[in-house]
Amino acid sequence: MKRLTLLLSFILISAILSADICSCTEAKARYEIVLMPSGTELMTAKINEAINKCSAERGGTVRFTPGVYYTGTVQLKSNITLVIEKGAIIRGSDKYSDYSQDAFFFGKDLNAINIKGEGIIDGVDCFNPRGEEGFRGPHCIRLINCKEIRLEGFTIKNSANWAINCRYCSYGNVTNVTILGGHDGLHTRFCKNFTVKGCDFRTGDDAFAGNDNQDFFISDCLINTSCNGFRMGCLNLTVQRCRLWGPGEYMHKIQKRNNMLTAFVHFSPRDEKPKLQSGNWIIKDVTVENVDHFYMYNYNNGLWQTGQPATSVSFEKIKAKGILNAFYISGDTGRLFNMNLIDCEFSFRDGSEYRGENFEGAKLGSPDFFHADSFNQISLINVDLRKKNSPIILSCESGNRIALNRVKFNTGSLLTPYVFEKISSIELRRLKINGLKLD
Repeated sequence: MKRLTLLLSFILISAILSADICSCTEAKARYEIVLMPSGTELMTAKINEAINKCSAERGGTVRFTPGVYYTGTVQLKSNITLVIEKGAIIRGSDKYSDYSQDAFFFGKDLNAINIKGEGIIDGVDCFNPRGEEGFRGPHCIRLINCKEIRLEGFTIKNSANWAINCRYCSYGNVTNVTILGGHDGLHTRFCKNFTVKGCDFRTGDDAFAGNDNQDFFISDCLINTSCNGFRMGCLNLTVQRCRLWGPGEYMHKIQKRNNMLTAFVHFSPRDEKPKLQSGNWIIKDVTVENVDHFYMYNYNNGLWQTGQPATSVSFEKIKAKGILNAFYISGDTGRLFNMNLIDCEFSFRDGSEYRGENFEGAKLGSPDFFHADSFNQISLINVDLRKKNSPIILSCESGNRIALNRVKFNTGSLLTPYVFEKISSIELRRLKINGLKLD
């Protein structure tokens, strides 16, 4: 028995010494390869060799211990877990020629992708003179047609393009991930069944973006950006217990500004040939502060909004303060749009001026704090709208039904605070203006 034990120990020690990475152990048919940093040496080949060895054994773990790892593109494989330990930094090359597939981490047609840990992925704002807008480098994590994606705990900073770029992916879980700087945070197109929880996105461009998505659940996230919180097209979207605020901590690199444009804006770019109508949005228990627009939907001539219309949105228990515009809604000619507001507060940014002439280059039809046209039904129940020195605070036209119940208007004026034109059905109950009942 002692001879057998000595023989097995010799075999294990030989395997460790022969591995040119650091160590390789096998347990229950799954491998773990532990990587060690190598100073300023580019480690692209060694990292990918480790992943390939685990893949050859039908799965395993590649572990990054504390230190700095310089690398170009990391080629992901199915059934592989990357663990980025606390104190580990995977730092990208500053030469775009060290990347392939326009990605720092790349995977296509894969299953069971896992990246986790408390370490950092640093995209170093890699410059590409031939990239998008003349400077954007590789996306940080780029996945195409992948399933069962788990991203957990780590931080992405200085992404040279979108931090997480998913296309035709499904069953994604993004938990406790932090994104600092860069461009878009999580950008998904034609994706299904994504859950995002406990994340902290502080981006230079859109925090969440994408079109033709389906079944997304986002909760308990911090969202700060110099662009849009959610620029989304999605069927079945739930957002709850999130905080959105501006101005952005990281400047928008193209427009050289920090103001946060919108909390929520429709996204359905015609050139992507979108097929899904965006609808069944449930947004609740959300706070918004110092954002220019709360909700923007401009189907007629909005930038990247004209591919497919939106159908239904519900906002509940929203507190939005320090905003310039609460709602701008201009729907399709078929009047498919429906919206419910329940237990919400929207207050204008005191000391500011809003002319409402355009949004992202598209001319707007009204500067009013709350404007809607070409809709099916809009309902407000227990809603507080505050904008001083603005007699008209709500304007609606060309709609099938408007219903206001327990709505409070705080305008500083005794004039009627709303205008309705070409509305087929109007229901008004228990309204107040500046604390007085409005008959």
